[in-house]
Amino acid sequence: MKQHVVKAYGITLIELCLVVVIMAILATMAYPSYVQFVLKSHRVEAVEALLALAAKQELYFSEFRRYSGSLAELGISEPLTLSGRYQLSVQLFDDGMSFLLRAQALGVQSQDTDCAAFSVNQLGQRNSAVPYAESCWR
Repeated sequence: MKQHVVKAYGITLIELCLVVVIMAILATMAYPSYVQFVLKSHRVEAVEALLALAAKQELYFSEFRRYSGSLAELGISEPLTLSGRYQLSVQLFDDGMSFLLRAQALGVQSQDTDCAAFSVNQLGQRNSAVPYAESCWR
């Protein structure tokens, strides 16, 4: 008598569980890097906003012989960047002869603790919340 052997096709539950575990391990390792990449990519918004404000300050200075202490005088109605990830502010010193522009991270962007705050002055000197500020401006 002939016996018919039926071949089973597919995967077993153990193989499926092994694949799920491997995927979970890979995702756990990749997610923090992904979050840091996204936060770093949003820094560009703060840099662009501060440099645009600094240019507006220079235009204001050329007309009024002093810098502006108000974002409204510079044509900025909202003290936030376009996406709302950073709050902008201006501070005057020396009777309007020098300024400090700041961008402070808000919401989820504040998780970027290394570069949560940016600033630039009338001399173009750039700073951030950490000693190695130049890496935040790249």
